[in-house]
Amino acid sequence: MRRAAVLRTAALLCLLTAGFHASAQSDSPLYRFEPDILIQYYPQWIIHDRIADTWSTGIDLTTFLRDAEFFIPQSPGYTAIGFFADPYVTRRIGTAARATVGLRLTGAAGLLGLYGWQPLVRLEYSPLPTMHIVMGTLYGTLTHGLYEPMLGRERHIYAHDEQGVQLIAHIHPLRWRTDTWIHWENLLQPWQMDQERFTLASSNEITPVDLQHFQLSIPFAFLGSHRGGQFSALDTCIESLFTESAGLRMGVFAGNWKVHIHAPFFFYQDISPTPLQAYKEGYGFWPQLTADFRKGQFHLLGGAGLWMGHHYIAPRGSYMFQCISWKDPDFCEPDRRMATARLALEHAYTDDFSIGADAEAYYDLPRRHFDIAFGLYMRYTPSWPIGR
Repeated sequence: MRRAAVLRTAALLCLLTAGFHASAQSDSPLYRFEPDILIQYYPQWIIHDRIADTWSTGIDLTTFLRDAEFFIPQSPGYTAIGFFADPYVTRRIGTAARATVGLRLTGAAGLLGLYGWQPLVRLEYSPLPTMHIVMGTLYGTLTHGLYEPMLGRERHIYAHDEQGVQLIAHIHPLRWRTDTWIHWENLLQPWQMDQERFTLASSNEITPVDLQHFQLSIPFAFLGSHRGGQFSALDTCIESLFTESAGLRMGVFAGNWKVHIHAPFFFYQDISPTPLQAYKEGYGFWPQLTADFRKGQFHLLGGAGLWMGHHYIAPRGSYMFQCISWKDPDFCEPDRRMATARLALEHAYTDDFSIGADAEAYYDLPRRHFDIAFGLYMRYTPSWPIGR
């Protein structure tokens, strides 16, 4: 109970200590290695202009094919073909707020009807041009700007909807961008035979050096997950898991090319009263070299890295990087060594229609074994003004 209160307090402190500079997602350092086509965009900021009290409607439609040929103990393979469709209506409230109401529909091939649906309800307020507060349905990206060992890409398919409170911010003097949010996953009613579950996270990057052809930034983040509750009638252990990351990111820019060196360290702790995981503490290191090429409406991303983990567990991270298994609770691997590679291509056919594809490879060094994943995606995001 005390740890749950600490997590809630930390969430409030994080949400009160930042401010937002709206920019297109491709310009934000929080989008470290995420193709535009694969994400829900952060808001293109239109608040604080002279247009007020207007209505608009639109739809955010994404279709996907995702195939993961995984054969190692850590993670199962899968194939998913489906769509996300978010029809909505938005009301601008003055010049600094807006309300959005709609639906979040998810469908998958092989299932009759919808895989799932949720109401899309979002209130947004910008008290300052550098502060953007969201309550209700959250904005997000493929991984909220977190590295994959902390937040797995597969969650974009099976945990697409996030509800809670969010602050997207840019503190100009420090060149500090942050995405801080709390996602409430399960509400506990008094004396219910269940447990509350929530995720609290913050993805940050400070850029002390930002020149025309060179950039040096310091990414740091944390993510905590909690399962428990003060009034639960379920006699099950409380669990609180934390992961953090910190490191350096150096970029060199020339023409249409951007080349980055990433050197993030990762840390894990289980602070539960009665630990249930195989390891209480762990760490990892994932140096990477990535290249980003843009020309006109085409965008190419590529990268390779080496993962080295010891007793590393991440409650929301990809199991490919972990020292335990998603499908075998008795499996433990104290040290995880793996080479990684990724390639992604996208084309913005029009302002509101894009198509993209990506491929990933994971080479397990001790087993001398390749696992691969690939995907094909299309996205259509039209919107129409409907007056005052």
